[in-house]
Formats: sequence, structure tokens, C-alpha cells
Amino acid sequence: MSKKNSRLVINILAVFSFLSCTDNGSEPPPFIVTVPISILSNTSYDFMYAGISFYFFNKSEKSIDNITASFRLFDAKTQDNPFIGSNEFEITKLTSISPGENKEIVLSLDKFIHNAPSEPYEIDFFYILKIVYADGSIWEDKYGLYSI
Repeated sequence: MSKKNSRLVINILAVFSFLSCTDNGSEPPPFIVTVPISILSNTSYDFMYAGISFYFFNKSEKSIDNITASFRLFDAKTQDNPFIGSNEFEITKLTSISPGENKEIVLSLDKFIHNAPSEPYEIDFFYILKIVYADGSIWEDKYGLYSI
């Protein structure tokens, strides 16, 4: 079994064990998020060489000041870690998102890479880890229960 598959199995087991200890009547997350895509050589100000993009819909009644996404990246061809260090990321995006607003979020990977990738990365175990609202309150998914 590959490293990626064994980690995935361990994470799934951890989530199921956590879910068995939680209340099944809990509230759904205060957002809707699309499946993220890996993009290269963007002409926007968000990054120059590599990033990920997804849409985020704020279902809450509060304005958002920033969100933190957690995810893993793999080489799309080899399924290996393409980085010298860890391939697990937590990136915070400072962005204002009003209640009911749907907004594209672009996260730069430039500060984590040492050479420009020639192909997009594969994204795995993506989830919104934390939301900080304008009123100072925080929503968190510490265990990735709402991962996509």
C-alpha cells in the first residue's frame, strides 16, 4: 500500500472514530465550498507560479475576515510528495466575505515551492480549517470532518 493510501486509511479511521463520539444532530458548516483546483502561472496578483482556487459561499449571518484551508498536495503523475518537506498545508487567506456572498478564493503556493511545477498538483483532504468572523468569533473544523 502506498504512503498516500495508508495515510488516507488512517485519516478515515480517525474520522469515523471521532464521528462515533459526536452528536449526529450537529449543525452543518456555515459555508459551501467547491472542489479546489490546482492552477499554474497565474497572471493575477495572488501568485506567480502555483496556487489553488475554489469558491466559498458564506451561509452565515456574519461577515468573514479570514479563512484557513488545510490540504495535501501530490505529484499528479507519481502520487508522491513533490516537496522536500511536508506536503501538508494550512494557508490563511485574509479576505472579506459578506453574509450570502460567493467568492473565489485563490491561495498562493509560491512561498512553499523551490521550482516552478510543469503540471498542476493533485489536491487531497481539502477542508476549511478555520473561519474568523469580523466580530472576533471563530468557527473551526480541527479534524477535517467536512473535507472534500
